[in-house]
Amino acid sequence: MITIISGTNRVNSNSLNVAKSYQKLLLENGLESQILDLATLPKTFMAEDMYGLRTNETKELIEQYILPVQHFIFAIPEYNGTYPGALKIFMDAMDPKFFKEKTACLVGLATGRAGNLRGLDAFTHVLHHVKMEVLANKVILSQVNLLMDETGTINEPLTLRIMKEQIQGFRKMNRL
Repeated sequence: MITIISGTNRVNSNSLNVAKSYQKLLLENGLESQILDLATLPKTFMAEDMYGLRTNETKELIEQYILPVQHFIFAIPEYNGTYPGALKIFMDAMDPKFFKEKTACLVGLATGRAGNLRGLDAFTHVLHHVKMEVLANKVILSQVNLLMDETGTINEPLTLRIMKEQIQGFRKMNRL
């Protein structure tokens, strides 16, 4: 099982659309996945779970999406030249041991030209701090809004090829 994390708390985001496109590609490759959309975090997450006062809702989220899973894909949009605060808060609220010796695959996206390259670099440092292995092949989706159809599905052939190559590298790295 792979958990795909849509790295923003923005509702109906491009990140969620990218996560859904990855889920479709993983299924085509015979790999099971689930999506954790940070927009669905409990409303009290920042005030309570961030400071160790775990709500039952967050405990269930951790037990489904984090603890039993060894492999993660993070779809991370660019916010102010880096990654969203919601993703930072999410990682800060998690015990580092939840991610230790697990693997991650990163996808950066932006409506601009850089595809969140700087944000992926910064987030890679966070994942290394919690002892996660990160696939070196990071997908950068610049002008992501132009790569999607009206339903939010990525259908641009070159982009799909790049995403599929990343998935194949992730499979090889993890012997999936």
